[in-house]
Amino acid sequence: MRHLLAIVFVALFTDAAFAKIGFRQLLNFHPVAVQRGTQQTVNLRSNFTLDNTYAAFFDKPGIVMEFAETAPIAAPRKSRTHVGTPFRFNVKVPHSQPTGVYEVRVATQQAVSSISHLLVTDFPVVTESVDDNDKPSTAQSVPLPAAVCGVCDRDEDVDCFRFSGISGQQITAQVYAQRVTECIHTMVVKHPVYHMNPILTLLGPNGQVVAENDNFYGGDSFLSCDLPEDGDYVIRIRDVRYAGSEKFSYCVELSERPFLKTMFPLAVQSGESVDARPVGFGFPENPPPVKLTTDDRFVRYHTSEGPSNGVTLLSSPHPQYVFGSGSDTIDSAQTIIMPCGISGRIADSDTSQYFRFDAKTGDRFVFEIEANRHGLPLDGLLEVFDSNGKFLAEADDTAGSPYAGFWREKDPKLRFTAPADGKYYVAVRDSNGRGGEHFVYYLRAESDRPDFDLYGEYYYAMLAPGTRMLWFARINRLNGFDGPVQIGIDGLPKGVELTPATIPTGMSHCALILSAAEDAKISANLVRVFGKAHIRNAANEQNEIIRYGKVTCELQQGGGSAQLRWPCKTQVVGITQPLDLVRVDSSVDEITLEPGGQAEFSVRIDRQEGNSDPVTLAMRHMYYTNSCGDQLPPGVTLSADSKTQLKANETEAKFILEASADALPVSNLPIAVMARLYVTYNISTNYASTPISLTVRSKK
Repeated sequence: MRHLLAIVFVALFTDAAFAKIGFRQLLNFHPVAVQRGTQQTVNLRSNFTLDNTYAAFFDKPGIVMEFAETAPIAAPRKSRTHVGTPFRFNVKVPHSQPTGVYEVRVATQQAVSSISHLLVTDFPVVTESVDDNDKPSTAQSVPLPAAVCGVCDRDEDVDCFRFSGISGQQITAQVYAQRVTECIHTMVVKHPVYHMNPILTLLGPNGQVVAENDNFYGGDSFLSCDLPEDGDYVIRIRDVRYAGSEKFSYCVELSERPFLKTMFPLAVQSGESVDARPVGFGFPENPPPVKLTTDDRFVRYHTSEGPSNGVTLLSSPHPQYVFGSGSDTIDSAQTIIMPCGISGRIADSDTSQYFRFDAKTGDRFVFEIEANRHGLPLDGLLEVFDSNGKFLAEADDTAGSPYAGFWREKDPKLRFTAPADGKYYVAVRDSNGRGGEHFVYYLRAESDRPDFDLYGEYYYAMLAPGTRMLWFARINRLNGFDGPVQIGIDGLPKGVELTPATIPTGMSHCALILSAAEDAKISANLVRVFGKAHIRNAANEQNEIIRYGKVTCELQQGGGSAQLRWPCKTQVVGITQPLDLVRVDSSVDEITLEPGGQAEFSVRIDRQEGNSDPVTLAMRHMYYTNSCGDQLPPGVTLSADSKTQLKANETEAKFILEASADALPVSNLPIAVMARLYVTYNISTNYASTPISLTVRSKK
């Protein structure tokens, strides 16, 4: 579902057509936080101009962000380490808005943007002053509570903030630094410095260290302690390497309120209620439970000191088990009946929790832990044992994508097929042997079946009226599923169409060819790639299942061309003013290949007046030697005799497709040639040719 949160049209200035039009490369906000229930002006930096921004999008609805500049501002991209040019936006956050980090995208009349992040906080926002606050003696005074927003803007920068405290007062402080920059395309400072790596230190009235923390939420710091005496305290933040950059925006949430990490149990069954207790800091030793239902999706715990921060309550249609302790040996394992959910806790170091289940030969099961994704410390490890305690299978980190060079998810997922009738045990533990009150988790345990995961590539598309762009989809087939999967895109702007696409039996990928009508109007939407298939269940009934794509964005890392892909929540499609290429045409609209045969055709480009940049042509999306997207069937390749580079004065290229003797037969598979015009060595504007219907004949 898309969320168009604000549209503001800016006066008559429009970008003139110019060469090398790329997506708007957003960097950081300052301040990086806005208090819910307030309106605030913020600066959003960009490596390209944000003139004529008319829309802003967030990954969840509610926030309104409007472009506040009234005159054009040039924003040349000076270098990959440059912090960019600031543009003002007015942000309005409803009082009911859940707190947390939100992905932000914008659309201008000329382009759509990459991702930045904005934090919604409970506390009044205090911006770091321009005065020197490098030492405790010159620390900036702040109230409690506060969301202190600053920048460690230079090497060896240390920021200090002073507040008054009393003996026994419990203080919590957490940094948002990496969490508000994790999807920003370029955070390069200098190799190997990329993101800020903050460390928090609390100094007492006598200047001694009261508490210190590094790396709590990933690389972000968190500390909680009881103040030992009355007096002035200083919270100090710096990069642990003493690195600095204007890209190093942060927010320190500083509070004397109780801090909630999660509720236990973590989930409730649909239509039921559960008595839940808080897990966190600053709560009574045995806090009274509160009754929660599936209507309570964003939960706070109220104490005499005031309400805590909010956390998400999970919900499930399946029965729920709760094991806050016990079940920590095979002999004491609790029996579960699937499908179900389990709220558990690894209470002590070097221990596990075991759950017993019955299975018959060939029964399939899927187990998945949720902990790290919710900010909980458990680095989960799943193990399966037979009735004699013999180890059978395990899962640690889960691969985030079938492509090379992608991230791995800390929460494991294990698929298991029972080799014989009998009793089995699934065990949960921390992969580093840790445990404690906060090492809680949610375990999803269900019967498995033929299925698929879907991965989408790209996370943005720009189409001028009459042009096309190429995305890719890939599926990971599971448990023997080999049927066709129809791929679609929800939420496309009016005037944009997707050429019907189905991944056939025997394939795992396809092209997604987006086309903008000649009369399409400038607009943009958030969209979602989905896959739809009909799969038989255990009762041999055919059910339709829908899976939404796991999408990644490009991150430029330190070290020149180093780049990785990172999970993101938003995809955006925008119709823009004319781009660098006016058309990309194929000389054919149908190709039929015999086994061992070839087909030759030509590709022609029409350039925008004044454009003379090189254009790369391809059938796959490659980043150096890594494939990030494919569309040709197995056994069909692009011949080395094809021309894949067009120079400034060239507009036409010869392409040759070759089929091996055992190429997969397909019928009327839509494909297109990708044309890429690079803005920098790793930013390109991508175009697609007119669609080609590909048929590969089977062996006679």
